[in-house]
Amino acid sequence: MKKVLLISLALMIGLAVVAQKPQVSKGVFVKNYSQEQVVIKEPVEATTISPFKSKFQGLKNASNTNIVSVLTLGTSANVLGYSSGTRPMVWADDDLNVLINFHRAGPGATPPSLSGYYAMDLGVNNGATQADWNNQILVTAAKMVASPYYYDASRYPCAAIYNPTGNTTLANAYCAFFGPNFANLVVSGFGGYTIGRANLVNFADTTKRLKWYNPPPYTYIPDGFSVTGNGIAHVLDGDNNVESGSVVYMGNVIYGRGVWNTATKDFDYTYTSIPFPTVDNQNIADNKIAASPDGQKVWMSVLGQLVGSTPLVDSAYAPILRKSTDGGLTWSDPIVVQLDGPNGIAGIKNHFSDYFIQNFFVGPPYPTRDEIPYTCAFDHSLSVDKWGNPHIGVVVGYAPGGGSISTGVDSLLNVYDIYSVNDGASWQAVFMGTLKTFRGTWATYTSDNRTYISRNKNGDKMFFTWNDTRIDGETNNQNPDVYARGFDLITNKITADNGTDQPNNVTFLCDITQEAYWQCTSPIVFTDNNKFTLPICTQWFADAALDATFKYIPDFSYVQGDFTIPVVADPCPIGMGEKSNALATVNVYPNPIKDIAKVSLTLSQNANVTVSVTNLVGQQVMSLNKGSMSAGAQQFSIDARNLTSGVYFITVLVNGQKFTQKMIVE
Repeated sequence: MKKVLLISLALMIGLAVVAQKPQVSKGVFVKNYSQEQVVIKEPVEATTISPFKSKFQGLKNASNTNIVSVLTLGTSANVLGYSSGTRPMVWADDDLNVLINFHRAGPGATPPSLSGYYAMDLGVNNGATQADWNNQILVTAAKMVASPYYYDASRYPCAAIYNPTGNTTLANAYCAFFGPNFANLVVSGFGGYTIGRANLVNFADTTKRLKWYNPPPYTYIPDGFSVTGNGIAHVLDGDNNVESGSVVYMGNVIYGRGVWNTATKDFDYTYTSIPFPTVDNQNIADNKIAASPDGQKVWMSVLGQLVGSTPLVDSAYAPILRKSTDGGLTWSDPIVVQLDGPNGIAGIKNHFSDYFIQNFFVGPPYPTRDEIPYTCAFDHSLSVDKWGNPHIGVVVGYAPGGGSISTGVDSLLNVYDIYSVNDGASWQAVFMGTLKTFRGTWATYTSDNRTYISRNKNGDKMFFTWNDTRIDGETNNQNPDVYARGFDLITNKITADNGTDQPNNVTFLCDITQEAYWQCTSPIVFTDNNKFTLPICTQWFADAALDATFKYIPDFSYVQGDFTIPVVADPCPIGMGEKSNALATVNVYPNPIKDIAKVSLTLSQNANVTVSVTNLVGQQVMSLNKGSMSAGAQQFSIDARNLTSGVYFITVLVNGQKFTQKMIVE
């Protein structure tokens, strides 16, 4: 029976800066989601709650047709072992072929199921088999008793592997962790940090230190954490006052910079308050921090509305960033990413087709692409490529009003890589996948799509994972699979699913099909020549209020030949040594176009060239025979004045080899 969870938006939705006001079409049902305030008090575990029963409980796939393998790791006291949001809790090191899964301790730890205890699952040899894992390693022990929970540490930890640059010995590497606690007894909620590290060979070699605010700045729940091989750790937290029992944003983030101390073999942190002023002091939805492969360029990002920015809807969320070119010692002024309006990102504004707009909004007249408001969802992930440019993995969707996002219509929400190729001077977006559902609810616990971004060690490929429930009639993201896509920054192409321009369903037909709850992917992937394996963990549970078991997928990977779909975006600033050995490179500009498109073609040798233009359904609308062309840079024009508005594909055939670019005609 189809669940009726969505409400109708029948009223006109005002736009702040345009006269035309889009309305949702009659009969289109959407649900508006807003950011949820984190509960600041540790709840007592429920014992009378009706257990959540999985749609596929007792109906596990028993065949040998699993697409991926699933290994069993440790446990957590409840689903909050993976907390809310997209904190780093799984971390892989490509040099040591090792990874960790960091979480609250659960059954199997001593003592079991208690707040205040952190545990680590450690996988060697890429965690390829069950025998390669040592699970439920106790990392912290609790001492500060405050019945019924210990106050030493709490949910929402972050963790990473610190492996000194050039090191190949596992005994010289550490799990570094950073999480919130209740150790500040001045308030009844979060207010302290639990900081430490654990050796990856000698499990008894651990440290734990407690820090709490008093005096301010206030400490809360760090969302951003990153560690680099040059011995620098970066942590980011919202400056939130919780003394009243509510979360009050103080207009800053707290940046912690840790320097590895070779004597104590631990990170020594200093903390700085950095302003991120938002409209009406609106709380930031999320914060992340990441460094380039060499550790020199560091970016921090929050989701909010910066004072002075101009989104179409007040209080909509967008990425706001600061950058450091000296490893976090100094920071730039805030840089806001404009999603919508005349100065918005073309890849986002032009994604909705004319057909979608005319079926979703009331008209005519229908809103132009510059009149549709957009917002980010409430968590995101951040990475930095080899050239020091930021990449943001995030869900973007229609913004009906301040601080809310609409779902309920397939393709209304989409996953993007929002990134810059020029150090933040301008921004673009590449579409990674469409979402059918947004938020999952299990008992009293909720989780959104959890979009993670990962890179290879070199930083010239990005990978994206997220949760989505794509079951006919389902509107709740309660039975999710994990979806993934890769982006090759050298060739400017994304991966395909068996030749189709769409993401891959990672967990299709495996033991956790539609039960891949609350996934977490490492910021670094394993690389073996041209094979890229994504370290993905999920958690499984039958009752959200009881314990959860972590699951690891050891064998989902992409190879170089999987990157086949060209994207409409400016290429990254690759050097001569990085250029592809392909027969040709093709670029179309400007894009979108109104009349004449220029096609830039660089040939590695003399070649016969033909060109065809097709629409979205594959019909050829134009063809050109350019004949024999000389090696080197060439250019020709395509007259698009007789084409209707929409998306087309230009295919250039060079000595029988196809090169395809998307072209948008306005």
